[in-house]
Amino acid sequence: MNKKILTSLILSACISCSFATNTTFANEQISEENAIVATANQNIPDYMVKITKHPIVKDNFVYDKSIVKNTVVADKNATEKTKELAAYLKAVAQQDKVIVGHQSDTSSHVRADLPSDGSDIKDMTGSLAAITGVDTLAISGDGHFEKPEDAMKHFIDLSIDAANQGALITVSTHVPNFCSDNIKKLPNGKYDFTKCNFWDCSNFYGDAKDILPGGQYNDRYLAYIDMIAEYCLALQDKNIPILFRPFHEATGSWFWWGGNNMTPYNYKRIYRYMVDQLQERGVHNLLYVYAPGTVKNEKEYLERYPGDDYVDVVAFDTYDVYYESPAYYRNDFFDMLDKNCQIVSKVGKDHNKISALAEVGCGVLKPDGSDSAGILKENNPILNREWYKQVAQVVIKNDMSYFLLWSNDRDTSCFVPYKYNDEYGHELTDEFIDFYNWDKTIFANQNNFY
Repeated sequence: MNKKILTSLILSACISCSFATNTTFANEQISEENAIVATANQNIPDYMVKITKHPIVKDNFVYDKSIVKNTVVADKNATEKTKELAAYLKAVAQQDKVIVGHQSDTSSHVRADLPSDGSDIKDMTGSLAAITGVDTLAISGDGHFEKPEDAMKHFIDLSIDAANQGALITVSTHVPNFCSDNIKKLPNGKYDFTKCNFWDCSNFYGDAKDILPGGQYNDRYLAYIDMIAEYCLALQDKNIPILFRPFHEATGSWFWWGGNNMTPYNYKRIYRYMVDQLQERGVHNLLYVYAPGTVKNEKEYLERYPGDDYVDVVAFDTYDVYYESPAYYRNDFFDMLDKNCQIVSKVGKDHNKISALAEVGCGVLKPDGSDSAGILKENNPILNREWYKQVAQVVIKNDMSYFLLWSNDRDTSCFVPYKYNDEYGHELTDEFIDFYNWDKTIFANQNNFY
């Protein structure tokens, strides 16, 4: 029924009611409340749908913690909690479960009336995602903070709070090209990265030698590593380990560290240098995630592999992108996903590493042709296709521990559905709640890790 017609009927019914004096006041209150609800419902966009599903209470994930003593990680001085995280992730895959993550889960959201640290996933399910993603671009300020220390404190506090709610933490690195004019040297000799933005990652000038020892920008690279170390050490002090994913998607050429912009040899050098420098600064709460993009075969996957001493998790990033509008559902994405999961899972078993899907999402070209950044407000080709569950099934089938969905930045750039209010939401909301209720998925309130 049309919401406006329903509103008129509600108001008409309230106005026409004429009862005895002892019920008049109560009915006036009801009428006033209905009027408020009716007014609110009049403002709901037509593409929002009534939410009919509800999250259930799920049991915590249970595993044998005695396996931690036999767990080996890349960092020989890793904290016990970091080793425990490695054992935990392996146990998840062994039990045919999957951990569901979400980038920026508590730092950005679509629903307008959530608090600043609100989560669209928690709003739908009652739980944060089991992994919340943070990026070094955000930690450095990303143009949203005037002072570096304010950005640092903000994301340290958000991460600790997410961990207190059961979420694991992962950090990715949209690293600026260190020749960028957006990097400013401060009077105290330190560097300010607050003005750096996403496009600094796509600045292709320079060479790896510029940021390695002896290079003209080595001091900038070290300052950036100092910044990462400060964040990591703050979490280490709270006994919170981190899934650290440096220089991701290096098989593609859209970042300065990948594809045609850097040789595999130099990629390994800058990756290893960052790991070594972090450990020299006392950072020992990291599991290192190697995550290129999709590949054709194992040889291509291992071409830039930094080595077993520098990797704990083998993973990859991929997206299901619809480049046409209107878009119609196709399932070839899942064939590609399964093929790449098979490749990565085999590498994981051969090298005794955890395997995962480090980043994934569905993007659909908007009707105006502007971009394909996330799901549409309505008429998504994946509607009623259980897309999130299908991703999880492929990951579970290939003995992988987790996958992370990309962030919800606004209603024109989001990768999970969201509520509009407590009654209405995005057209995929019910499907996502069903996905949460599925006994194979683990969210933060079932993590049972800390």
